[in-house]
Amino acid sequence: MAVLDVPGARLHHTVTGTGPALLCIPGGAADSGMFAPIAGLLAEHYTVITYDPRGISRSTLDDPAEEQRIEVHTDDALRLLDSVSPEPAVIFASSGGCMQAFELVVRQPGRVRTLVVHEPPLTSLLDEQPDVDPGELLNIHREHGIEAAMAKFLADAGFEAGEGALPPEMRKNFEFFIVHLMTMIGNYTPDYAALKASDTRIVVGVGKESAGQPAHEGAVLAAGRLGVEPVYFPGDHGGFAAEAAAFAPQLLEVLRA
Repeated sequence: MAVLDVPGARLHHTVTGTGPALLCIPGGAADSGMFAPIAGLLAEHYTVITYDPRGISRSTLDDPAEEQRIEVHTDDALRLLDSVSPEPAVIFASSGGCMQAFELVVRQPGRVRTLVVHEPPLTSLLDEQPDVDPGELLNIHREHGIEAAMAKFLADAGFEAGEGALPPEMRKNFEFFIVHLMTMIGNYTPDYAALKASDTRIVVGVGKESAGQPAHEGAVLAAGRLGVEPVYFPGDHGGFAAEAAAFAPQLLEVLRA
């Protein structure tokens, strides 16, 4: 584990393997641990970079109350890539982490050779948008605690809630997500025209077992906006972790195509 000092934060990250750089960007309240099941398999072919986004787990902020912006998170991803290699890289992004990946492709033409986004939660594309209201979740958080707020979020997003109390680290991450990240992610709209016009090959992945969930359905519609067919991967929204042994070979095959 290494630390990269960036404006306003320190990014804890891990670099493993050899070959072209492959940056894994987690979403929501997730940290680098989400990619642990798959990182070793990818590292046989790539130099894999995993990290805790600013404000999550070990990546601390100078000002924890500072407003979070996609542009700043995008700069973090770019600095991590630059710290490893200046050559065109590969990005694998999950859920809300897809937003800064999209932004990086738009702002840094040629920096990303291939981008694989797995279930970007572009639910604004849906005819019937899920009932996920950041203001309501903040009120639930203040009045009933983070467990109640996350239970409401997971139910609205079509995910299954885990049993029992949240571990302290995940409790902190979920609070940061609800208070600082959810609105940032939800308000972001990709520049579809710029993405289509870029030299980056963009692959939109969805889980074979997550059909009907808002993130899955929004990702399918986003693929249409980008003029590509969605690629179906093993598992659900977190299939790269839960089904790593089946997911990794398919991801490697997609990257080789």
